[in-house]
Amino acid sequence: MKRGCWMIAAIGFLWSSATAPFALEQEPPPASANVDELAEMRTRLADFESRLKKRDESDKKAADAAKKKFTVRPFGRIHVDAATFHQDAANKATVGDANNGVDIRRARLGVEGEGFDVFSYRFDVDFVTFDQSTLSRPVIVDAYLDTKEVPIFGNVRAGHFREPFSLDRLDSTNDLPFLERTAAVNTLVPFRNIGLMAFDWNECETMTWAYGLFDENTNEFGEDNRDRTGIAATGRMTFLPWVNDDNSELLHLGASYSYRHLGLTQRRFNQRPEVFLKEGSLLSTPSFVDTGAGAKLINIDDYHVAGFEACTVLGPLSVQGEYIFLAGQQKNGDSLFLQGGYVEAMYWLTGEHRNYNRKQGTFGAVTPNSTFLAQDQNGCRTGLGAWEATARVSHLDLDHHSVQGGKLTDITVGLNWYYTVRSRVMFNYIHAFLDRNNINSNADILAVRFQYAF
Repeated sequence: MKRGCWMIAAIGFLWSSATAPFALEQEPPPASANVDELAEMRTRLADFESRLKKRDESDKKAADAAKKKFTVRPFGRIHVDAATFHQDAANKATVGDANNGVDIRRARLGVEGEGFDVFSYRFDVDFVTFDQSTLSRPVIVDAYLDTKEVPIFGNVRAGHFREPFSLDRLDSTNDLPFLERTAAVNTLVPFRNIGLMAFDWNECETMTWAYGLFDENTNEFGEDNRDRTGIAATGRMTFLPWVNDDNSELLHLGASYSYRHLGLTQRRFNQRPEVFLKEGSLLSTPSFVDTGAGAKLINIDDYHVAGFEACTVLGPLSVQGEYIFLAGQQKNGDSLFLQGGYVEAMYWLTGEHRNYNRKQGTFGAVTPNSTFLAQDQNGCRTGLGAWEATARVSHLDLDHHSVQGGKLTDITVGLNWYYTVRSRVMFNYIHAFLDRNNINSNADILAVRFQYAF
């Protein structure tokens, strides 16, 4: 009897222990506890909303204050070039000896920014480029002010800047796939001048347009002090008939035109083989094609320049080309027709693609998928940077009737290594075919550039 009581007591104890947690879980909390927790949550939420409101007000005040003054962002670039030339005997006899060497191609420093939520500006100086007429330096590169959302005109730019003509001309030298722009673009296409320009784009950013009036031929300081000042009207339109969401696949088409009424009616067209070195205030690389100096200068009152451009981007592959011609009537009655163009292909070996600016119809800086010797989460140095292979064929024809400047065809292959954004090492091999004064000649050029930009 005694033993059975103990067994019954033990079973009761075990049963109460097993069922006790369930009993506790099933027991509802007091109503007062729920009310207290809800009140505390409401208090915390109100405090969070108050802090968020104060932060929004602070950010708005800071943004309003920023609109009442101009922001200032410094920028700059250094391009250091080295080149070696191998000319055959006929080429040396035709153009002279092209010296090997090294130089600083560009050394620029400037500022840019916005102000009052209406204006933007850019001003920079190049310390190694020299003015062609005065042989002095440094020179002004860009010096302009943009006014946004002007009725009828869209955006308006005034100052010293690039005329809206040619894709190759408008892309920054920091982002060009080759050391230099093509011979045709450098020779026939207008560059920076004092002017007033309107530019805009459509709502879906598939079209851009720009047009303006310019002094026809200002010097590198933005000056033109001649009694008879020339004037130019220049415009460009671009269209994207096909583009995907991230601009990694697209087809770009464009056309440019410029009418140029000259102040100085004597004109000379000449060009080097898409690479050149400077020494002091002189260009040590000779011109390969040249319409002539002195008595051979072209006498003309006005002329027209037109250009057509196309580019397709298919992920890492890009193909681009342009055709440009210049036409006019010389004072001696002879017509003038000079022409040129190029086709180039670029392929990113590391998978990047060109960065297209849909509001400008140009290409900008590419961000490498990895930078050289980047540091990962474990503190290890990794990254190869970005690698780009390039190839180009360009042609410039400066022969027409009485004008015999020669014909230049350049074949270029290159390799670009981007160790970070806009900072790279570039290798170009150029084979130049020259036909001038009925003499065919050749030159081989190996050039390298170290570029740093910020």
